[in-house]
Amino acid sequence: MKTGNFYGIGLGPGDPELLTIKAVNTIRNADCIFVPKSDTKEESLALQIVEEYVSRKRIVTQIYPMTKEKNILDAAWKKSAEEVRDEVLKGHDVVYLTLGDPMTFSTYIYLLRHLGALLPNEVIHTIPGITSYNAAACFGNFPLLTGDEKLAVIPVPEDVASLRPVLELFDTVVLMKVAKKLDEVLFLLDDMGLTGNGLFASYIGQKNAFVTCDLLSLKGSGRGYLSVMIVRKNSNTSIG
Repeated sequence: MKTGNFYGIGLGPGDPELLTIKAVNTIRNADCIFVPKSDTKEESLALQIVEEYVSRKRIVTQIYPMTKEKNILDAAWKKSAEEVRDEVLKGHDVVYLTLGDPMTFSTYIYLLRHLGALLPNEVIHTIPGITSYNAAACFGNFPLLTGDEKLAVIPVPEDVASLRPVLELFDTVVLMKVAKKLDEVLFLLDDMGLTGNGLFASYIGQKNAFVTCDLLSLKGSGRGYLSVMIVRKNSNTSIG
């Protein structure tokens, strides 16, 4: 029997219209759709994004535990990879959905590591998706880079003060996984005189999307969940 193919597809930040044509065509031609979902959520956002294209597809929902225990997580990813392998070896073309871009801060990478040991490389394909920070920058008409400027993309660390040298060194800094550290980040930016040089966005690509360049207005707002912040050292970010 001929081996099928595996496609890991980046869905972008949440807007179905931000899917690539290649992603849509691959989903339409697939035999089976694998959908990741945490054990704390009732619905999968990934499935909602592509619902227009999967109405007659066989859907396999894979539940992942919300834990930081590496052994538990690794066992879950290994089991998921084995399920994918079984479908591919049956000759099925399999799609795995993941938010954002598959190779940028994505848990898809852990699945890919296991699949690499289970399937030949030539049947494993990854299709890129738009990152949340690219979508946020475009949504807010906020330039990321010009000329020979330097960009850093980092998750907010436990010690927020350690961001200071990064903000001093790079022309643009994208802060991911802001979450509960939002107020601490704002305090640091205020201290460095950078609160007028940034953009904050949350739920980009979704119905409740929120974008603002008034960073100080965010203090105490609790808006850090599913958010990204872009900060420029140069305040000249206006267009036109």
